[in-house]
Amino acid sequence: MTTTPARTPTAATESATPGTARLLAAIGATLGPLMFAAAGLVAPYDTDAAGKEIARDIAAHQGATELSVWLWAVGTVLFLPGLVGVALLAVSRSARLGLWGAALFGTGLIAIGTTPNLDVVALGGFAKGVSQDSLVRVADGVNALAVVNGPILYFVVAHVLGAILLGVALLRGRVVPAWAAWLLILSMPLNVVGYVIGVAPLTALSFVMAAVAFACAGLALVRQGTGWARTA
Repeated sequence: MTTTPARTPTAATESATPGTARLLAAIGATLGPLMFAAAGLVAPYDTDAAGKEIARDIAAHQGATELSVWLWAVGTVLFLPGLVGVALLAVSRSARLGLWGAALFGTGLIAIGTTPNLDVVALGGFAKGVSQDSLVRVADGVNALAVVNGPILYFVVAHVLGAILLGVALLRGRVVPAWAAWLLILSMPLNVVGYVIGVAPLTALSFVMAAVAFACAGLALVRQGTGWARTA
């Protein structure tokens, strides 16, 4: 059996009745970015701060730091399956753009997940009585490693390009309103700007923009399915 994209409903297309998988995918695609936004707002330090300042802020707000880590982790778990559903929707309308966009966005998140989470390292260190100066030296050493910088650089490029390509695919396929597609296209470039200049509300806004766009795509997914048809 093969699977091919179908632009118009046929007897072979998936059922118009919303399925559990589609509903869960839509929820995950929406909640994931919202949790990323919350994680950034809860984190007690500015992303452009020096290592000593970050260590000091984590030491003073360990509960908030741990909550931020949990929000990002749970958000990633929810978002990646949701991204698959939105990707199928986008690919059925614009194959190359949808595939490349989803692949870059998804692998970018996976790449950043492979790097050491220095917030967790700091929390563990403080729990065992490690000094702030020692943790700063550890963080500086880790950040200097190519095996860390490589995935981070890939994440920055991949999640920006991925969001743009995915947004264009949804726009060209008329899957979501044009304004929603543009929110996704602009969201991750804004995310990088907010992170670099250390303005947490701006970074959070970028994720909310993406969440709104993915919510619109998720609604289309629930109502219409992915647009793929099964043929014998």
